[in-house]
Amino acid sequence: MTDAETAESFEAKLSRLANLVAEKHNADLILYSGEIEDGVADRLINLAKSSDRKENVVLMLATRGGSPDASYRMARCLQRQYKKVVLYIYGICKSAGTLVSVGAHEIILSDFGEFGPLDIQLGKRDELFEMVSGLNITQALNSLNARAQDVFRSTLLDLKSGSRGQISTKLAAEIASNFAIGLHEKIYAQIDPAQLGSIERSINIASDYGKRLKTKNVKQDTVDKLVSGYPSHSFVIDIEEAKTLFEVVRMPDDTEEKLAECILWVTRDPAKEAFVQKLNKELKNEQGSGDAPADQGANGTQSRGDTDNTPASEAALNTVKRPRAIK
Repeated sequence: MTDAETAESFEAKLSRLANLVAEKHNADLILYSGEIEDGVADRLINLAKSSDRKENVVLMLATRGGSPDASYRMARCLQRQYKKVVLYIYGICKSAGTLVSVGAHEIILSDFGEFGPLDIQLGKRDELFEMVSGLNITQALNSLNARAQDVFRSTLLDLKSGSRGQISTKLAAEIASNFAIGLHEKIYAQIDPAQLGSIERSINIASDYGKRLKTKNVKQDTVDKLVSGYPSHSFVIDIEEAKTLFEVVRMPDDTEEKLAECILWVTRDPAKEAFVQKLNKELKNEQGSGDAPADQGANGTQSRGDTDNTPASEAALNTVKRPRAIK
């Protein structure tokens, strides 16, 4: 690192790197960090509809998921307003965030980056603040069906072979059927048809949104695989796996990597309080011309720099405290 780089302030470094990335892609550079929700999605849409927008957009997205409806609206708007949508994932991008990837024309995925399956998360019955994958019940039902069929088949064959033809196939089938039903009846009785129908509808929503959003960058059957082709919600889709799903997937170049590292506490891990901000613009210096007081960020919110040793301009950028563990 040169002496000039060492002396460079956070604000100047972020502005320089953001502008370099934006110029390379002839794009607006937008950062979205946190849960995908309607209010923050609306702010992203307003940014995309700005009259001074560039030809393309680079969206840096860090999220554990959220509303598929909001995600769909975001991606649709970016497709309408920009010629090319580049999605840059430096850290976590799961669930509804994966839906945005289906609407991108190019994906940048770092060594730290990971997508996840496109399965819907549902509230867990009788539990507060706990979520469960919509695929859990359908996978459990498929497993139960397979086990019931195995019991019926093995019982039927055992009766036929063991009786040496003394028991007719019809009688053996009836006995095997009653045995399989008796063994699994109480388990099947716990399945709520209304809940099962709700899960199916939720899965169909994710699938239908994906099929409407998909660009030429999405390979055949990718949407179906993202919806139901992975064993768990937490399954990691890294760059090697992503290349089996998308046509154009690459690692970030040196400048793109440095930009994400500059603000890694909101690019590698999603912010606890979701926010969106356009980065390729000059950030106001709170000690400078006076558009914002020294103890406030450029957006007029109270800076947290005095309480956590974070520069005020840095707090103004993301409005969340920088974790002390990250250097």
